[in-house]
Amino acid sequence: MPARRETSSKAKSPPPPADDHSDVLTSLLARLHRYGWDIAGVLALAGATMSGLGLALPQMAGGVLRWWTDLLRLWLGWGGAWVAIALAAGGIRMLRQRQGEALRLPWGRIFALEAAAFASLACLSALGGTSLLRAEAGLDGGRIGWALSYLIAKLFEPVGLDGSLFQGVLTGILFVLAMIPGVGLTGRVRRWLEEQAERGREAGPAVSISPVAKGGVTEAASAASRKRATRLPAEFRKKLPFPPEDEGEIRPKAPAQRDERLPGLDLLVNETATRPDERNINLTAGLIEKTLAEFGISAKVVGFRMGPTVTQFAVEPGFLEKTNGEGEARQKVRVAQISALSRDLALALSAERLRIEAPVPGRPYVGIEVPNLRSTVVRLRPILETEAFYKVGSPLAIGLGRDVSGQAVVADLANMPHLLIAGTTGSGKSVCIAAITTCLVMNNTPEDLRLVMIDPKMVELVRFNGLPHLYGNVETSLERILGVLRWVVSEMDLRYRELEATHSRNLDSYNRKARRRKEATLPHIVVIIDELADLMISAPEQTEAALVRLAQMARATGIHLVLATQRPSTDVVTGLIKANFPARISFAVASSVDSRVILDTVGAETLLGKGDMLFLPPESSTPQRVQGVMVSDQEVEKVITFWQRGREQGAAEPPPWEEMLKEEAMLSENDELVGEAIRIVRQTGHASASLLQRRLRIGYPRAARLIDELERMGIVGPAMGGGKERAVLEEE
Repeated sequence: MPARRETSSKAKSPPPPADDHSDVLTSLLARLHRYGWDIAGVLALAGATMSGLGLALPQMAGGVLRWWTDLLRLWLGWGGAWVAIALAAGGIRMLRQRQGEALRLPWGRIFALEAAAFASLACLSALGGTSLLRAEAGLDGGRIGWALSYLIAKLFEPVGLDGSLFQGVLTGILFVLAMIPGVGLTGRVRRWLEEQAERGREAGPAVSISPVAKGGVTEAASAASRKRATRLPAEFRKKLPFPPEDEGEIRPKAPAQRDERLPGLDLLVNETATRPDERNINLTAGLIEKTLAEFGISAKVVGFRMGPTVTQFAVEPGFLEKTNGEGEARQKVRVAQISALSRDLALALSAERLRIEAPVPGRPYVGIEVPNLRSTVVRLRPILETEAFYKVGSPLAIGLGRDVSGQAVVADLANMPHLLIAGTTGSGKSVCIAAITTCLVMNNTPEDLRLVMIDPKMVELVRFNGLPHLYGNVETSLERILGVLRWVVSEMDLRYRELEATHSRNLDSYNRKARRRKEATLPHIVVIIDELADLMISAPEQTEAALVRLAQMARATGIHLVLATQRPSTDVVTGLIKANFPARISFAVASSVDSRVILDTVGAETLLGKGDMLFLPPESSTPQRVQGVMVSDQEVEKVITFWQRGREQGAAEPPPWEEMLKEEAMLSENDELVGEAIRIVRQTGHASASLLQRRLRIGYPRAARLIDELERMGIVGPAMGGGKERAVLEEE
């Protein structure tokens, strides 16, 4: 009987609610959307295959395929193969498309290929005699090809050029001219034509032609004269090896699986890679060799590395033949001889600024870094997707940018353990801080990372207000900033006591033990100060003392500093501060003296600005040139919105240093009266609020606070009750 009742109850169970069905449908659509590009690509390739087979083997087609192929033949004739090719190309493009990225199409090449397809239809119809009967039979170029060929015949009929041969030649030429840009051969054809023209000029007589139009030299002649001015002798012409040209866009390596709590990388903007201009690079390499040879230096350009902003040319020093008393001897060209010609090379290359790295660390050549004609914007998303970023394996890993070879530069803030940034106004300091902050919050939850932001300039970091990772708001007032630094120092001392109590070596060890005991963990704290010079000028002693103590001891407690200043002078970046900040970044500075202050070497004065930096890792003594990451305001807003949506929007919690600031404000307000109150109770031997009211002429609330303060200081005893006076304690 019980079994029957159970069976009947199961049979009468109500159907699942409609919400369950909607959840299942939503989940199914989300999964299909995840593989949307793959599904569309497979369908396009299937359509291309079926269309090609139907056009090639019409006797095997049937049903819908037969109707589709008959339609292609009727309108396009033999040109129906273009549709199959277009479907195949579109399918391959869709399969290579990454999910979440906007589809970028080379519209110029697409329009050129469309023009080539229509020209081929007209050419096929013209060669077939422009016959409407053949077009209706699905031959030649179909109806569209016949219409185009007929239109061309009518256009040239008045001049007697309406023959089929002329139409075929004309449309054939149009087809070739459209295919050249369509398949991406414009650059190669242009370079080939320039080489042929240059060979013709070398083989022909040296005749000076001065085309004059309306009493002056034409613009074309002046441009040609400028071009002839950059021609090189044959012994200095270079043909450097270039990397293989990849078809399509260069994609970064697929990132590893991210935590579901973290925002997706689709919130950030992707970047587009650019191919180097072979002719310009070979010309620059030849000019370098020619300029060095003019100063009697034998050197050879053996390669290059192209980055987003500069291209580094590898110059291998040669040998000089010298005659001495014993005969001729070979002497190696000194590196200092090449470094001394930086200005002459900049003049010869018409470069705004030029930097020479002599020698390149770990390489047997001298690096001459020449600015690119067009710089590339480096974005954060491709840096986060690289294998180098995931190899760091640290929650405090930050993507700084790309080096002179285009490789991602990634650093670990936990190993630095603090970072010092310097550079002139507009060189990219604030953008670098925004990129570092965005990188940290993209890979850490508010439970694992908290930020303390200080911005005396009041404009750069305030956009991060509202971020759940941020303690309170961005502090801009000098009085509050000093209090924030004191709180960070006290937080460091408190954490050291907790580490000592749990016998932990650092914060990671403490958190592992806390997880095993199922207790609350401590987050990493990153203190970011956008302008250090204002603090050092206003309160140098308090600021330097707090920063130096944090820099010396805060690493084990998980507290890290990121300082930025636009004035890298010795009174701002003092010796104590610089000694405790081994990792430094220098953007463009005004002079080599500023470069020595921040990096202990010259070179930052030759940077180009707009994110061009020299990064000095803590384990290296040679700075590395990097083009910094650019993070837009829209990307920052998207990241902040993501974290705000995942959090309950309630009353904003006050920062942890607010109570300390209130107590300090109260103490500073009563500072003078506390001393007077101590003198009064010592002289009279009595301690009561009414006594202080009469002697100090203040109100009862303030007198009661003074009595409480004296009790905390150990001057008077606790309250006796019953209106009795407090006991005045004797001095020890």
